[in-house]
Amino acid sequence: EDRRDPFVLGQAQRLLNKALQPVNEALEGREYLIGDFSAADIMLGHACFMSNRMGCVTDDMPNVKAYVERITQRPCFQTAINMN
Repeated sequence: EDRRDPFVLGQAQRLLNKALQPVNEALEGREYLIGDFSAADIMLGHACFMSNRMGCVTDDMPNVKAYVERITQRPCFQTAINMN
């Protein structure tokens, strides 16, 4: 963490925030991206999870926040994240 450039981190956070806006809209009224849990959710879920960890999922993205919560509660996701 001590090697992080605050300027570069800020740029990345702004870009991710902008990229997540359409995701927030796509998740409106849905539990998962295309209906039932699918491979699309595996890929998108991890990206949203990491974006959330970076502080890029803000309060104005309630659908993404709820999506990350659902994804992280899945047993297989928890297993994958805890692998060393």
